[in-house]
Amino acid sequence: MTAEEPTPAPENPDVAVGTPADAADALDYVVLTTPEGHADGVVRCQRCGATEVEYSASKGTLRCAFCRYTWTEQSLDQIMGLSDGIADLVGTTVSSAAVDIEDGTALITIKCTGCGAEVIIDTDHNLSARCHWCKHTLSINNRVANGAVPDGILPFSVTKEEAMRSIQAFVDERKTFAHPAFAESFKVENVMGFYMPYMTVDGNVVVRLDGAGEILRRTVRVNDKQTEYHADEYAVMRELSMVVDDLIVETSSAKVDIHSTASTNNIINAVLPFDVKNIVRFNSNFLGSEYTSERRDMDVDAAEAYAAGHFMTLSRAGALPTLGNYNRGVRWESEQVNIKGSRWVAVLLPVWLYGFVETRGSRQITHYIAVNGRTGATMGSVPINRKKAHLVAWGTAAIVSAVTWPIAIVLLVLGA
Repeated sequence: MTAEEPTPAPENPDVAVGTPADAADALDYVVLTTPEGHADGVVRCQRCGATEVEYSASKGTLRCAFCRYTWTEQSLDQIMGLSDGIADLVGTTVSSAAVDIEDGTALITIKCTGCGAEVIIDTDHNLSARCHWCKHTLSINNRVANGAVPDGILPFSVTKEEAMRSIQAFVDERKTFAHPAFAESFKVENVMGFYMPYMTVDGNVVVRLDGAGEILRRTVRVNDKQTEYHADEYAVMRELSMVVDDLIVETSSAKVDIHSTASTNNIINAVLPFDVKNIVRFNSNFLGSEYTSERRDMDVDAAEAYAAGHFMTLSRAGALPTLGNYNRGVRWESEQVNIKGSRWVAVLLPVWLYGFVETRGSRQITHYIAVNGRTGATMGSVPINRKKAHLVAWGTAAIVSAVTWPIAIVLLVLGA
């Protein structure tokens, strides 16, 4: 690019939003007490107090097996006032369940000897289970220390039958080039429902972005291969005060790594978002005998960096409408985020999952197809038949060449 006498000049920040504030002094966490029921993860029948409670995903209700009473849980957002006071947050507020990383309830964590995942089951309903990642049968002898009982859970509303239909349709659209071993072993009934550990984060955030923006003044065509772009460059600064409600951050360290070369677990992020306003206080009856849960192994300290990264992404998007005059774009060279206050709540979110292990040379790659347990949104990775794909690609190229080359030769002859 050839600049026309670049004129770095301080820009008038007339579109800046909000003003920065000094960061709060480092304080211990402010603990927000989780409503009654978090201690053992059990919510009893509201009529008779029995613990023999079943959850119906199709109806979205809990039903007492003793007195037949049915009810729906009140949302955690309403009970704890999680949508209130975000702009006034200072320091770090953490729910009581998000602080504690150990528990001694009937919920136990078992380490899968097949893939190493740590799966939570409710021993009041199950004494055995299968890993939702690799389908390996779990042994209760491989019990490890639990993650905390969460504050809330977003119950399944998509049934297994609905998830099976979604996954079947997803695979059918891609079966032409599917790996033969995948096509032969695909059994949609092997889809499994499980809950992924997240934290919802509310943030009172101030962000500053500094960089350079360019305004194109004219374009000069030098020759057939070279074009000069003449532009003015300006210093650009934006400050934004943001109130962020219900950002979700993964708290399973293995799933935070979205660049894994051993699996396609990053597809979990592709079925977002979840209707987190409908999260209810945790009740182990939502697990029942059909669902398992992933173990939370990240505390707030470990997840803060990921939350800050998401806040920065939101701030860039928030600043975008103010940059319309810079028709050559803006590059941010310095970014600062000041989290004045935050509030963290541990939750479980529902996912249906199907997995297939592909052997590629000396390496194994696990492909997953996931269905959002609330919306039915489906995304996944289907291993392809590489030989067939290559043959089709070469065949298509040959056909195109057979058609275009004679035309090109004729045009050259006529042009001569």
